[in-house]
Amino acid sequence: MLTFRQIEVFKAVMAAGSLAGAARELRIAQPTVTRMILRMEDQLGARLFNRVRGRLTPTQEAARFLAEIDRAYEQMRSAVERAAQAALPEHAVFRCGASPSIGRGLVPAALALLVERMPAVSLQLDILTVSQVLPYLLDGAANAAVTLFPVLHHEVVSTPVGNGRPMLLVPAGMDIPSAEASLAGLADRAWIVFQPRSVHGDMAAGILSDHGLRPARTHLVRFAETAVALVEAGVGVCIVDEFSARAADMSRLRCLPVPTTRRYEAYLHRPLAARGEVTERFEQCLKDELRAGSMP
Repeated sequence: MLTFRQIEVFKAVMAAGSLAGAARELRIAQPTVTRMILRMEDQLGARLFNRVRGRLTPTQEAARFLAEIDRAYEQMRSAVERAAQAALPEHAVFRCGASPSIGRGLVPAALALLVERMPAVSLQLDILTVSQVLPYLLDGAANAAVTLFPVLHHEVVSTPVGNGRPMLLVPAGMDIPSAEASLAGLADRAWIVFQPRSVHGDMAAGILSDHGLRPARTHLVRFAETAVALVEAGVGVCIVDEFSARAADMSRLRCLPVPTTRRYEAYLHRPLAARGEVTERFEQCLKDELRAGSMP
């Protein structure tokens, strides 16, 4: 079995590119470095370095071994951070991530409730893209994340906490009596649409299909808050979740409920090993805010 000292010597040789350089870095004799590398090769049953005219060249086995060591060191660093965090008072820092659409309104409102109910809590709020959510939850430091999609991973627990309605947003100067009366008549308007195979893209496409509406002109965006900003600027109309609509400037647009049974589902995610009182209280704050903050 390899020792931590052997691994330290191996990493020093890889970094320095020579036995002498590693010896200087570690402040030990060069024969000691040589002896430890030879012992490692014997234990591993593989050659780690080729020796040509006194120079060392790492083998492919050495490169693979270094990659495994780096991964192990990163896992150990995360474990130490988690242990250090666990040793602090329960309410030290609550680190929460959120997707952009609910990171502007819903999550900050729920966090405000959390701080009101648990004044000792300090917050860190991180806005995440879809691809960042899973690494964020697995990096060892996050407590939770909130999105409009589930996370399917054996080390993550995803819990539905509530849902929100789709809302039709139109520029303030556009005369629309109601969403129900107007959806079918908006085909000639410019629509702000989302990329396909996304939460907002699939929702808007489904609703438009349900109403037999095929917009003649469209503008493409990635994020709901971008769509809201374009409606505020008078560029077109769009369908977004009510969480994003809450954060809109109501002096610059009108917000109307869409006649549909479709709903956006909000999920709270936590690392499997991160259950704690603060996360449980935050889950309740989310549910309370979802109930209290529903748009008319």
